[in-house]
Amino acid sequence: MTIQFFTPRGPGNEVLRLPSSLRRSVKWLPQIGDTFPDFTVDTTQGPLRFWDWAEGSWVHLFSHPGAYTSVCTTELAALADCSSECQAINLKNLALTGATVEDQRAWHEDIHKLFGCVVDFPGASDLNLKLSQLFGMVHDKQEVSRPIRKSFLIDPSLQVRLIFEYPTYIGRNIDEVLRVTKAIQLHDRTGAYTPADWDHGDLVIVPDTLPESEVRRHFASDSVRLTPYLRVVEPKSHLRLVSGTQKQG
Repeated sequence: MTIQFFTPRGPGNEVLRLPSSLRRSVKWLPQIGDTFPDFTVDTTQGPLRFWDWAEGSWVHLFSHPGAYTSVCTTELAALADCSSECQAINLKNLALTGATVEDQRAWHEDIHKLFGCVVDFPGASDLNLKLSQLFGMVHDKQEVSRPIRKSFLIDPSLQVRLIFEYPTYIGRNIDEVLRVTKAIQLHDRTGAYTPADWDHGDLVIVPDTLPESEVRRHFASDSVRLTPYLRVVEPKSHLRLVSGTQKQG
């Protein structure tokens, strides 16, 4: 197993390509709006260079404690089971953990036998946890030898759009990963905001900066002002989600 970084060097003497605005930082953790750094890593589907693999797609990059563990088994099975839904919104999954590639491949076979679903996304091997530590996936007060459950949602331009963090003993809600991806894609296409508990097809919030002509164009409906500070629109039922590939200004 080998992991290769690209210039410049990071805090642990790792060679790392970071956005120029971050190169003077003593300590860096990815934040919303950052360009996610490039790296290479061995995976269950062969060597992977992140930027080449990710560009043009939405990416759910997530850490988990390890192969052959109970909660992680259910997470990978849940993600594998929604493969077609991920494809429909142009979303790729990439798992990162300290287990070897060989152990992960055998574990994926166990998941297939147990749940009847194929883990069709790569599992990356971070044996020395250098990537996990660099990306803030190891929390010493939770566990020093394994990553927590941390997720980055990264857009097609390689920018971080959302970050989740869970303790090791709580599994992710995979439906939430899909929901927030759809919400961000909707915002990028239309400029609309999404309210609490929103799901695709529900009414959305219209910011005052969005002209009514744009509301009609995107949603085939007029907006309604419920209060001086809350303007909403309910999309016509025939409108369907189409994944965006570029952010709109």
